Amino acid sequence: MMNISIRQMRAFLALAEAGNFTRASEIVCLSQPAFSALIASLEQEVGYRLFDRDTRKVQLNANGLHFVELANRFTHHYQNITEEIKLYSQGEEGSVTLAVLPSLAVQWLPRLITKFSAENPHIRINIIDTQWDRCLQAIVNNTADIAVTAGTPSLKEIQAELLFSDDFYLICPKNHPLTQKKQVELKDLEEEKFIAFSNGTSIRLFTDQLTQLYNIRYVLEVRQLTTMMGLVAAGQGISITTGLTLFQFEHDSITIIPFKDLSLKRAVYLIKKKEHQLSSQAIKLHQFIKQHANCD
Repeated sequence: MMNISIRQMRAFLALAEAGNFTRASEIVCLSQPAFSALIASLEQEVGYRLFDRDTRKVQLNANGLHFVELANRFTHHYQNITEEIKLYSQGEEGSVTLAVLPSLAVQWLPRLITKFSAENPHIRINIIDTQWDRCLQAIVNNTADIAVTAGTPSLKEIQAELLFSDDFYLICPKNHPLTQKKQVELKDLEEEKFIAFSNGTSIRLFTDQLTQLYNIRYVLEVRQLTTMMGLVAAGQGISITTGLTLFQFEHDSITIIPFKDLSLKRAVYLIKKKEHQLSSQAIKLHQFIKQHANCD
């Protein structure tokens, strides 16, 4: 098996350019005996002579002329690899996988990623947009490096940091009687046709708590924000959503109303696996999210 070093290749290229052992050894900062030994070991390794030598000069022979191209490719490839290793070790290049709630992935996350990518152009972010429990599972299973999700991450394997809390709002058809109010109370929702988000979604976790306290009945269940928007706009019922999703409900046929007595908020957490060493890239994204979660 051939064993050629980058030192040998650089010495060869220096000699090919200088045409003189003394000048070439100075280029690579070696003594002339050490340099000569390096060239001899390279020729022995490849199995043929690369230079014609006489008492006055050294020049490439036919083998050496062919070898120049190989040596240049070798050193260029080596430089690229070492630069990539350096960037990766410094967290400047590589990839990181982020699990995130779909409701956060629509508007909040793109703004944040745009800022992050501007500062870290060589770090690729892989996104898993899924419901809150699957975000947690992605961390436990090491499918994702970090996650941004709601709910109450109580698993022992999870380290959770509160990023912010998201207020809830009522969304209802434009012609609904509740649109006469500047603020609504939870008791106003009783006996209304309520469209719920599906089981497993973060908003459903909170509306289920309300049904235990008030006479709120679900008439439909949907998973997607766009489906909810269409149904409410068509007058099929009312619902509750969070502040970060309100842009989805800016529709001519929908009214958005704040609550007067709803202290319940959706807590959004930044999570990672306990006692798991994040890559340099994941650490950068983790810190960036903490610093910029509330930025516009």
